[in-house]
This record gives sequence, structure tokens and C-alpha cells, in this order.
Amino acid sequence: MREMGLSGQAPCKGCRTTDSEHSFTRYPNLAQDLDVVRPEQVWACDITYVRLKLEFICLAVIMDVFTRGIRGWNLSRNLDQELTLTALESGIGVLVSTTLPRWIPREPT
Repeated sequence: MREMGLSGQAPCKGCRTTDSEHSFTRYPNLAQDLDVVRPEQVWACDITYVRLKLEFICLAVIMDVFTRGIRGWNLSRNLDQELTLTALESGIGVLVSTTLPRWIPREPT
């Protein structure tokens, strides 16, 4: 590329979606010093924005810290409690369906 006089173009700085200067309560990380030794011991959650062509959508993800497997997720146009609760409910549904013995009756879905 250098021989041809070409150079890479640095990506443009996108829209900033994080506001760290808010007045909301900051909660401590209760799992920071925890020794995670097995699956399903600690779940971590995050919310992020996904850029589409004309808008942003919100993504909430629930992840198992030990396996780094996704346990639940949800997409929404709104950043509200339904976004996170639906992700959590889907994670709990995965946990229940994979850990209950086969002889325990499950509720129909």
C-alpha cells in the first residue's frame, strides 16, 4: 500500500452512547473478589446499543461468568425494565430447562 501511496483511514468516532456523568446510584461490584469455580455460580449482565441503518436498538445480555456462555438476551427499541427482565427470564428459562431432572414435570411453553 505504501508503494502505491495508499493509507488506511482511521474509523470515525461514532455517536457516544455512554453517559458516565449521571446522577443515578452507582452500585458496587459484588462479584469482584469472588472466586468463580463452577458454571451458573455468577451471571453478568450488560446493556449495549446496536447501530442499525436508521436507528439504534438496545441489547441486554445475560452471561455465565465461568463458561462465558450467553444465558439470555433481548432486543428492544426501548431502554426500559422490560428489556432487562425479558433477558433475565429467558436466561432463567434456559437454566431450568437444562438443569431439571427429566422426571420433574415442566410447565408447557
